[in-house]
Amino acid sequence: MKEIKALLAGRIFTPTEDIPDGVILIDGHRILKVGPREKVQIPKSAPVIDDRDRLVVPGFVDMHIHGAGGRDLMEGTADAVAAVAQFLARHGITSFLATTVTARLDRTLSAVEGLAKIVSAAERSQGGSEKAPGAQPLGIHFEGPFISQVRRGAQPAAHIRKPSIEIAERLLDAAGNSAKVAVLAPELPRALELLKFFRSRGLRVGLGHSDATFDETVRAIDAGATHATHCYNGMRPFTHRDPGIVGAVLTDDRVSAELIADGVHVEPAAVRLLARSKGLERVILVSDAVSAAGMPDGKYRLGGFPVLVTGGVCRTEEGALAGSTATLDATVRNLAAFTGASFQSCVACATLNPARLLGIEKQKGVIAAGADADLVVLDKNHYVTQTYVRGRAVL
Repeated sequence: MKEIKALLAGRIFTPTEDIPDGVILIDGHRILKVGPREKVQIPKSAPVIDDRDRLVVPGFVDMHIHGAGGRDLMEGTADAVAAVAQFLARHGITSFLATTVTARLDRTLSAVEGLAKIVSAAERSQGGSEKAPGAQPLGIHFEGPFISQVRRGAQPAAHIRKPSIEIAERLLDAAGNSAKVAVLAPELPRALELLKFFRSRGLRVGLGHSDATFDETVRAIDAGATHATHCYNGMRPFTHRDPGIVGAVLTDDRVSAELIADGVHVEPAAVRLLARSKGLERVILVSDAVSAAGMPDGKYRLGGFPVLVTGGVCRTEEGALAGSTATLDATVRNLAAFTGASFQSCVACATLNPARLLGIEKQKGVIAAGADADLVVLDKNHYVTQTYVRGRAVL
């Protein structure tokens, strides 16, 4: 047992429970106990962190992010991942999935091999200092190359591939145990075969960058698809006679829906529709952030292609939206503003919901005994004042 420290909070969202005047006991990198102050005995020797004028929530989990702070995760280097991780932690993100984009196969394999080593090293490290280096990379999220040419969005057409188990095996071999999520357009030939292959290897499968019909989408959900990749974006549009993939996602409780709530990718009215159709328990906030997040307007890169940021909006040279410059903490505030839902319920969309989809809800996305001590301290306006990654302060 390492030295126990106590964090006092004016309020704690676990996020399923609201605890006023709460205490969190932290033992090394894990939470030892959480509860109301009158019910939690603080060891006499324990250092006490006094945040009784603050709200404490679980660390945010961003399962779909490409970069930040001027660095792209497709670089596949320790320096790039560290820069992104440091930036994310300042915004309350304590863990993330490094997300690829469609690129030349050799370039993707090289990036994935590098990322896999970094993810493995981060998992082994418990840290040796009081200050955390940044958010923890949990694994790899493959966005492409098995997507629709029609709904490719910013993804480069030249490197899109037809579903292939042979290529998928090469990608998963490069990733090792770090592969967590793969995106797939279910209408493509052999897509359902590939979906079942990914599921057999333990991956969650997102439906996205897709021109699928309603029936094609339902067949993919029947085959084990778990969620919709950045819902609405990169999808066949919904109409009353052709509900398509959006209609299937909105009406099928078996799948969750990623949402980029930056006010650019999805209009607030469509956000409200998604929240009412799915219920917030099936909404997963993602940033889909690129290297330009946290940077001034200008030219940047997403994977291997150039993007231009104007007024904080990122687009390709052809004008297509190319990821976002948002951070997950901002999307939580936006979701509450757009829907009128409680901030507590919106917190779950960036913590418990992604953790549950990934099967790590006992470790991440919650404030509970035995879970990692990933915590975010927020002021009265819900802005980050401190982040703890596995028990260690960042700021």
